[in-house]
Amino acid sequence: MIALCELSFVDGTHAPFNAGLLATIEEAFPKEEVVFFGTPAHIAELKQQVGEQLAGSISWKDIVPPPPGTAYLTRFFCELSIIRSVLRTLPRDATSRLILTSAYPSTVLALKFARWYGFRKIPVQVFLHGMSGVVGKRYRRPIRRMQETRTALTLLGNKGIQYLVLEDSIRNNVLNSIPSLRPYIAVLEHPVSPHEGGSQTSELSSPIQFGFLGLALKSKGFPLFVETAQVITARYEQQAQFHAIGRWAEDDKSAQGLEVLASKPTYAQLPRADFLKAISKLHFIVLPHDPAFYSLTASGVLLDAIAFQKPIIARKMPIFETMFERHGDIGYLFDNGTYLQGIIEQILRARDKLRYQRQVLNLKKLRESRAPQALATAYRELCTAHVGGLG
Repeated sequence: MIALCELSFVDGTHAPFNAGLLATIEEAFPKEEVVFFGTPAHIAELKQQVGEQLAGSISWKDIVPPPPGTAYLTRFFCELSIIRSVLRTLPRDATSRLILTSAYPSTVLALKFARWYGFRKIPVQVFLHGMSGVVGKRYRRPIRRMQETRTALTLLGNKGIQYLVLEDSIRNNVLNSIPSLRPYIAVLEHPVSPHEGGSQTSELSSPIQFGFLGLALKSKGFPLFVETAQVITARYEQQAQFHAIGRWAEDDKSAQGLEVLASKPTYAQLPRADFLKAISKLHFIVLPHDPAFYSLTASGVLLDAIAFQKPIIARKMPIFETMFERHGDIGYLFDNGTYLQGIIEQILRARDKLRYQRQVLNLKKLRESRAPQALATAYRELCTAHVGGLG
């Protein structure tokens, strides 16, 4: 039996990743019983994304994890209770494993406590999507430092646990900071959700459509996107349109100059179908992420671009540079706001349809390499290596 547990996301936010992961597991271990533990809202969205056939083969179990913003100790004890309950459902056989599809620092520590009391022989995989304290400055106060991901990863040992990150550059950054994790951390490239994206691709036509996706956060570069839209629209008027497809974060609604955007962030989360419909109309997806926040975090927006084969205009940072090195011309990289404006002006002046189609073709090949069918072998090998190292 393979049990997956989503303890971080109570709505459908993380469903695209989990859908890709479930499809990958199904391809890798088609005869294994799969059980997914999550909130009813998350499960409902996930069932839609995996499709009727796969959804029917999975056992779905409702849980009530702590909501975002819960205090560390409250979260820890709640997660400890849930993890122990899930572990009790797993038979003690060679193929059983628990997969935590995301994890707060408290989740990792709760897992270690749960395994310490009676469940040490069950292998566990933990997907890490963000890691506080691993790179850069740490909190000085012992209580705050205790709550960092770095502390959770290094405390109480890691025998029987395999941490999975979604890009090679993320693993390299972690190991540069914590070399002792080398035997315990591996890479499974971010899978594409099986039923998202499409084979039909758009032609480069006027006006050229540029999109910013997801939460309108400073860390994701939203202010830079708006500033760029203002400059380009003033110079080129109706030759370009800029869209912010996503929503405001609860504490970040202060951006100015939004009248320049053809589509603006909403206050409520967009239904996934509406989000995907809006993406399909874009020509380029702009990724002006702040490197300080994304050195240890994979970009779900990047996977949306890959799924829909939309060339990207991304800030020059390891996660995107590696993608260009491996897959060729899939868009453009920029260093700062001036370069970003220059790239968009170049696109508007040249209107190079042949290059655009080459970029789309490269993204199609990249999408195929991130499909569950393509990742199944790599995942199966990771599991074999993990179980082989438990003794």
